[in-house]
Amino acid sequence: MRRLAVLLLALVLVSPQPALAADNPQATLFSPSAGVSVPLNEPLLVIGGAFNGEAGGITEVEISTDDGASWTSTDAHTEKWAIVLTPAVPGPLTIQARAHTASATGPITVSRTVHVGGTTTPPVSGDTPFFLQATPDPVINDPDDQAVELGIRTTVDRPGALTGVILRRGSYTGPVTARVWSPDGTLLLEQAAPGAAFSQRITFSTPVPVQAGTEYVVSYLTPSGGYAATENYFVGGLAQAPFYAPLNAGVYRYGGGFPTDTWNASNYWVQPIFRP
Repeated sequence: MRRLAVLLLALVLVSPQPALAADNPQATLFSPSAGVSVPLNEPLLVIGGAFNGEAGGITEVEISTDDGASWTSTDAHTEKWAIVLTPAVPGPLTIQARAHTASATGPITVSRTVHVGGTTTPPVSGDTPFFLQATPDPVINDPDDQAVELGIRTTVDRPGALTGVILRRGSYTGPVTARVWSPDGTLLLEQAAPGAAFSQRITFSTPVPVQAGTEYVVSYLTPSGGYAATENYFVGGLAQAPFYAPLNAGVYRYGGGFPTDTWNASNYWVQPIFRP
């Protein structure tokens, strides 16, 4: 028995330890969408993410717009990042990204081309929501308890119709009123909607026709505040075909009505839905 115990101890001592997985940081890019056109000499919001499997430990994400000849840090130290570019040369612009951990620099894992000053219309089909991606800045449930209209200014790159809206709800979960406005504040649609928690999709009873290049406001009235908001979000234009939301696209108005006020480039998580 003693010899057996010694043998087992020896096996334990010489057994190899499980190898730790090598770092393989990967970058992703959410916005702008591929092939979309963006304005010349206007700030463009670029949003992405990064991951390193179960190990985590992302320390930095960098982007390049010159095929990797130079890199710019996004100052991200988490798995979410955002940066603002100001394209100054018309034509195609390719955005590449790579991620870092403390011990490794990942490869270029994303490459996306947009068209500066162009008029491209990348294909979309069916009902297409304007998905507003999360950034490092937090989504808060604003404790404001006043009645307020919250919305987003947006254009589309082709004619079609707005068929609904997706709302990210805050602490107020009661009924709301969804609205669509023309650039001069003319009310194009008003539709009451029941209460909901966290996320709510409202389908318009009558789609609202929209024209390319015309700015519309899609909003909702909450009678008791309690809405979701992210400050410092619309610090640049957000381009996701067929939508484009400009700098300071998030708007509000206390008491309700056509919203035109802005606060710290806030995003109120109003996501219109388009059908070509």
